[in-house]
Amino acid sequence: MSQGPRILILRLSSLGDILHTLPAFASLRAAFPRARIDWLAAEKCRSLAAAIRGVDRVHVLDARALARFPPDRAAWKRLRGLIRELRAARYDLAIDFQGLLKSAFLGLLSGAHTRIGFSRPLAREWPAHLLYHRTLPRPPSPVHVSELNRLLAGLAGADPGLRAPFELEVSEADGARVDRLLAPIGDFVVLNPGGGWGTKRWSPERFGLLAARIQSELGLETAVTTGPGEEGLYRAIAAVHPSAHHLPLSFIEMIPLLRKARLMVSGDTGPFHLACALAVPVVGIFGPTSPARNGPWHGTRAEGVTRALACSPCYARKCRSGAECMDIAVEEVFAAVAGCLRAEKGGSTLVP
Repeated sequence: MSQGPRILILRLSSLGDILHTLPAFASLRAAFPRARIDWLAAEKCRSLAAAIRGVDRVHVLDARALARFPPDRAAWKRLRGLIRELRAARYDLAIDFQGLLKSAFLGLLSGAHTRIGFSRPLAREWPAHLLYHRTLPRPPSPVHVSELNRLLAGLAGADPGLRAPFELEVSEADGARVDRLLAPIGDFVVLNPGGGWGTKRWSPERFGLLAARIQSELGLETAVTTGPGEEGLYRAIAAVHPSAHHLPLSFIEMIPLLRKARLMVSGDTGPFHLACALAVPVVGIFGPTSPARNGPWHGTRAEGVTRALACSPCYARKCRSGAECMDIAVEEVFAAVAGCLRAEKGGSTLVP
């Protein structure tokens, strides 16, 4: 029996961006069922890449150690080892879904026979396109980032119109821990107040007011998820609504949590996109980013809440105007939550 092609996916980070690449990966796996498909991810995203069913091997780049000054000799030694690993795999194809010079150079150093990536207007760092053999031109109209990734996979021979299924796996231990934490909690809504950028965070006090209304008017409990260093966000929520439950989970542990949730409320961050990937109903709060590009996807029953301003979407991590785009009333978000829970069929709606 002939073997399929050896394919390397370059999508180092972030968590949300890796999740946006899942539809493209699934279309590649469907097109090449016998292929060896490996993934190159940053250390901080290793566990997520390893949870993707159908990925044969995860290569890990310790990008943070390489960025230190003075240079970390051990990190450079690991980088040389990584390059040897990649070259030993003798990849037929490397697909760069990242669009950075860093990822493009890694594709070059992998020794892959053919390298595919985004064209100059689509690459996040335009010189990256010079290192590809084939590039994806800009679509005639804007598309969601997950659709853009699927189009890029189409250059490799996948069907860009195919909605192939994908799955994330967790260990029994992770599932059991989440079950223990949820044992005293009834039906619940997940509130995720964190975010990689401060400009993408909705006020924790408003999350607290939202939690109170969800419990008093909808009869549902609330579970607040936080990442490392975000405990203060929960304390601010609990100061307004002490009945909110705190579940400080790892990103992978959020998979079994979300599978049991009625709905999630979150800004544009990794856990939001995880809920979309799992087809969990979700309400997204958008400020500096575009819900058309980064909003609900994968057929999720969803509502996107945003405040349209002349300056948005700006994709800025800092704002001199005090992030007015995130000044969204609790009433608007609650209406989206209630509407999403009432909905019997899917379909994304943008709430003005």
